[in-house]
Amino acid sequence: MRTNMKELREQAVEHLGWEKRDPKRYNLDGIIRDAWLNGDGSDETWKAAVEKHYRRFVIGDWVRVTVAVEDDFTEHHYGRITWFVKAGGGAYRGQPAKPHSACVELPHCPEWWGRLSELTPALDDFEIVREWEKIHRDSLNHRFHCLRCTSAYSYKSAEVMIVHKHSGLRVRLCEDCFDNEELASLGHDVLFHERGCRDTILELRANPELITGPRDGRSGVRSAGESYRYWADTFPWMVPATAAELYAQWQGARNAGAA
Repeated sequence: MRTNMKELREQAVEHLGWEKRDPKRYNLDGIIRDAWLNGDGSDETWKAAVEKHYRRFVIGDWVRVTVAVEDDFTEHHYGRITWFVKAGGGAYRGQPAKPHSACVELPHCPEWWGRLSELTPALDDFEIVREWEKIHRDSLNHRFHCLRCTSAYSYKSAEVMIVHKHSGLRVRLCEDCFDNEELASLGHDVLFHERGCRDTILELRANPELITGPRDGRSGVRSAGESYRYWADTFPWMVPATAAELYAQWQGARNAGAA
């Protein structure tokens, strides 16, 4: 076994590479100490050391933070970790093994900082789809184009589809245009939809029965109840629980009457 720390770090990076792990997400000195210097160097000891010294967050990671706003609403904002903060304030040098807090740069909110337990990796909120059949399944022309690089002279096919798990909103891109910043962009599209619908949410919180209001008999005229139902079909993830339950009952009764 090598004893020079530089050589041991190189060996640890090599081992992590074989396992298709990103070395920057691990405390190499901790792994070396527990697996090789104090441990027996076995596969089991190595695995335990790797799991123990995994860094869930590193500088530059895109993360989601939850911000409380008025009327008991919360907003999900996405941004990059810019630095880690010590318990008494001040920044760590480099990448600490066990940082106390993190500072996150947010594009649509003041800079945020807090404990790592309050952060969620941005990728956890999204599904990344690369299967051609799934990406282009609903296309009338058998393929979608990249949202970003399409122009009058270039119609590049989409190769990646990002799906926001909670809302179901999605965006299709080519591989060249896909990056983690696109996750944040889609997440903030959801945020802006939610901001624009707060009045409707408050109305249905106070009077959930509005969603089962009668139709307007006049052709081409949408009643208040129909407007709420149209909104609920467009933004189902925002419908307050009681209103959603009443709407489901209303739909069930309508379907039973039509049978």
